[in-house]
Order: sequence, then C-alpha cells, then structure tokens
Amino acid sequence: MPGAADDPTAPAPPPRRRPRPVVVVLAVLALLVLAWVVAVAVSGVQAARALQRVAAAAPALEGDLRAQRFAEAVPAAEDVAADAAAAARATGQLPYRAAEHVPWVGDQLRALSGGSLAAAALTEPLPRALTAAQVLLGDGLVAPDGTVDVAALQRLSPVVTDYASRLGVARAALARAQGPRVLDALGSRLEPVSRRLDEVAGPLRVAGALAPQLPAMLGAEGARTYLVAFTNPAEIRPVQGLVGAYAYVSVDEGRVSLVRTGSNDDLQDARSDVAVNGGEFLSLYGRDPDAALVQNLTVGAQADDAARLAVSLVADAGLPAPDAVVLVDPVGLSLLLGADQPPLQLGPFGEVATADLPEVLMRDAYVRYEDDNDAREAFLAAASAAAFEAVLHDGLSADALSGGREAVTSGHLAVWSSRPQEQEALVAAGLAGVLGDPGAAPPTAHVGLTNAAPSKLDYWVRAELELTPPCAAGAGEATGALQLTLTNTVPEEVPWYTRNQRHRSDPLLGRTARDVVSLWVPPQVGLDGASVDGTPVATAVDTEHGWRLVRLTVDVPPGEPVVVRWQLRGPAGALPVAVDAPATATTPEVRTTACAP
Repeated sequence: MPGAADDPTAPAPPPRRRPRPVVVVLAVLALLVLAWVVAVAVSGVQAARALQRVAAAAPALEGDLRAQRFAEAVPAAEDVAADAAAAARATGQLPYRAAEHVPWVGDQLRALSGGSLAAAALTEPLPRALTAAQVLLGDGLVAPDGTVDVAALQRLSPVVTDYASRLGVARAALARAQGPRVLDALGSRLEPVSRRLDEVAGPLRVAGALAPQLPAMLGAEGARTYLVAFTNPAEIRPVQGLVGAYAYVSVDEGRVSLVRTGSNDDLQDARSDVAVNGGEFLSLYGRDPDAALVQNLTVGAQADDAARLAVSLVADAGLPAPDAVVLVDPVGLSLLLGADQPPLQLGPFGEVATADLPEVLMRDAYVRYEDDNDAREAFLAAASAAAFEAVLHDGLSADALSGGREAVTSGHLAVWSSRPQEQEALVAAGLAGVLGDPGAAPPTAHVGLTNAAPSKLDYWVRAELELTPPCAAGAGEATGALQLTLTNTVPEEVPWYTRNQRHRSDPLLGRTARDVVSLWVPPQVGLDGASVDGTPVATAVDTEHGWRLVRLTVDVPPGEPVVVRWQLRGPAGALPVAVDAPATATTPEVRTTACAP
C-alpha cells in the first residue's frame, strides 16, 4: 500500500523557513556587544583592583621613602609597579578604548584609564630609582669623610631625568581623566593624586635639570673651586645682604674640603670690575664711586651679577678665581642645617641651636664685640664657615635638602657657575637667584630692599606685602596694587656699630633705618602712582633684565609702620598675581586681597 508520502494527492509540507539575514546579523552583533561589554567590564575590574592594591600600598611605601629606608622599599615598589602596569594594560585593550567614546560611560572609563596610565608612568622606574638612591643616599649624600659617591650619582642621573620627563606624561593623563561628568567616587580618588604631582613637580624639575650637571660640578672631570660668600640681611641688599665673610671650598672627585676662610676685611683694598655685568648694570649701579667695593657686590637684582662681581673682586685681591659662587646668609644656613642638626659650638657663645644661628650672627655678635671690630669680623667668618662645613658634613639629609629648597625660594641661598651649561641648569632649577622671564606665568612682582645708610638696623625691620590683583583677565586694560609695610622693631639700646652711622649719636635718627625700595614688574605694567604713608612720592623708573624697575627711598624710624603703595595699570594678563618678598632676616608676610575692578 503506497505511503502518504507517495500520494500525489497529499498536500505538500510547508517549506522550512530560512533565517533572515538581518536576524543573523543582529544575533552576531548581540554576542559581540555582550563579549565587548564583558571584556570592558573585566578590564575595568582588573584595573580597579590593581589600582586599589597600588593605593593600599602607597602610604607604607611613602613612609619608607620619607625615612630613606630605600632597601626596605624596593620589594613594595616592585609590587606597586607591577600592579600599575597591569592596570594600564587592562585599560589599554581595544574594547576598553572603544568604550571610552560611549557618552557618560566613557567619562568614567577615561578616568580609570587616566589614573592607570599615570600610575604606570610614575611607578615603572621606581624600583631601579630606589636601588640607585640606596647606593648614593644610604648614609647621606655626603659621607662622614666628606666625600660624595660621584659614580653612584652618575648612575642615578638618568633615572632622575627619566622621572622628570614622566611627570608631564602622568599629569597629562590625569588631566584627561578628570571632568565634570566623572563620578565623585572616581574624581575624589584622582584629585589628591593630581595635587601630589603638583607638589613634587618643583623638586623633580630641579632634580631633572641638575642631575646631568652634578657629577662635573662635584669634581668628576677635575677639581672644582667654590667661593662661598656669606651675606648678612642685617645690612640688606636685593641679593640677601652685605658680604661679610667668605670661604673657599674644593670639590675633587666628590671629596669636599674647606680650604680657606676670611672676612670682608681681606677684601677692603680690592675692587671689582663693574663692567663685567654689562652696560645696563653700569648705568643702574655703576655710577656710584663705591660700586666696585666688597660692600656693594649684591646691590643688583640678580645673584649671577653679584657672583661675577665677587669673582672679579677676589681676583683683584690676589685670591684664586673660583669656578662657581654660592651666596648664603644666616637664615639660609639655618634652613640648610635643619631643625635636627646638633647644636654648633661657636666659641664664646657655646652651643648654638640651628634655629638661633641667625640671631647669634646678626645680633648677638654685634653686642659682644661692640668695641672690637676685628674680633667681630674674625668670629663671623669662622662661625659662618663652621656652619657651612656642618652643612657639608651632616650628610645633606632629606631635611637639609628640603630646607635648601626653602632657602632658595625665600631668597636666602643662590648658586652661580662660570660654565654656561651648568648655569643654564641652575637657572632652570630655580637655584640661580635670578628674576626670570618677565613674561612667564603667573605674572609676578619682585620687591627688594637696599640699605642706604651704613647700619645693621635691617635685622629689626619687618616686612609685610599686600597684593591686589586685577579682577579682569586677558589683554584688556586693568588696574592692580601692591603695598609694602615696613616696621622697625629696634630696641632702645643697640650697639653703636649697628646704628645709622650718619646719625648714630641721635637717639631717634641713630635707630632709623634708611632703605631703597625696589619694585620689578613686567615691562607692560605701568605705574599710576606711588605713595609713602598716603603721600604721593616721585620714583625712578628704569629697566633691568627686561623688567620695569621702580625705585624710591624711605626712612623707617622705630615703632610706627611705614607704608609704601604702588598703583599699577596695564594689560590684565600682565598685572602681578604673585609677589616675591625681600630676603629680610624675618620671613615677610605676604597676603592677597580681593581683586581690583
């Protein structure tokens, strides 16, 4: 019997429906999207976990670094570097990078990848940097025998410069990671990292600029001679103060030795060649017949000018011409020594704590040696040299290096090299004591004081600065103001040698300081007027190193504050929003007020 399948009259079965192409495509896309989402999620989770491990390890690692436990820190640094690299790899995969273009979600993914890239950039060289630092800094930069391991410094140099270059990469990655649409949970973790990078940017820039030059500066290519000029803000100058003592330091293959010390009495008959600083300096300061004397080496705006004059002066005195000059005052020495430095044994003053060094050198010595100028000069020379030798031989600890940075930024320490490449590095590192580029951001004003009557009264002069920036921005004309308040806190009884020598017998005038007040502003900034205690006064307006220089002279009697005010006008973008204070014996107070409309 024929089957139904063979029955020609039986209805045909319905044809099998083939999948439509669009359905197949959608199904494949769905699988791909799912796989992409999973890949992105897995990458994000991996990166987040790795960064969490980095964050968890960071405090202990930072503690080891601050305590200079370099060897103990290396294993933790290796783990941190591995985790950061893993996070960077996870967020660098193609699915993850593609997902960064998805609205809103991409903002969060970019935040995570930016943090990962920044962490990887900064931690990758950390283990080898710590290994090199342990060799060089394990017992301090300067060993107890007064030597620096120059070979170790040469090995550390490329690590430091690499680190300095990576900082820009890390900061750019974090900047890309931050934005208004990033969740607070992510932004709150990245923002402190950005702040910390801003904090270390300055020291890393200094290290990156100096590291390639340091071996030669420390005698790796032959002995180098440094003239250390000890200055004194009690008789103030724009560059720290009067040069009262000096020392010669030799550095040969890392071995540091103090060769000679002396006071400015040794240099009284010598004369510098003021022309070494060029025609502008001659015009501003060289007209004074005393410009070539040791007392006036530091009257210009910049430490490099003072250093060239010092080299010329000692050569005229028959002393060796140094390769470099260090200018430092008692405040700078105190900062270099640091609070943990053991007290110095300073002859008749016994043990002197670091914090008390400025007072002993700038006040107590004048009291004790009031009637014996030669003994006072000898003591100041010996004490300054002893303090500087202690700086060299305490190992230049982290605290001392931190204090050195503070001394430089506050104007109490500057270094100059006769070799152009080294000097460029010192300028780039901010160690050269120069005004800098008047067009650099942020626009900055500089204020200096010059003792205009022989005295040591500037020790008691306190300075306060109040800056009023413009409210506007850009190229439109705007106004601003800067106010300097000087207060003379001199006691009624002071040694005759410290008094105003032109009026030292007068109870009031003998204790009245007289100072030239100098203001340097960008050249586009004009002066609407200047006043002293509210009364308009005339000023001298010149140019120095590309800056507009405004000068006036004030008397500062005991007690009542003297207020100098400058009204400024010019393009809003050029008006000062920051100010560098004079290097007075006591740290000036600097305030910024509400902007000027």
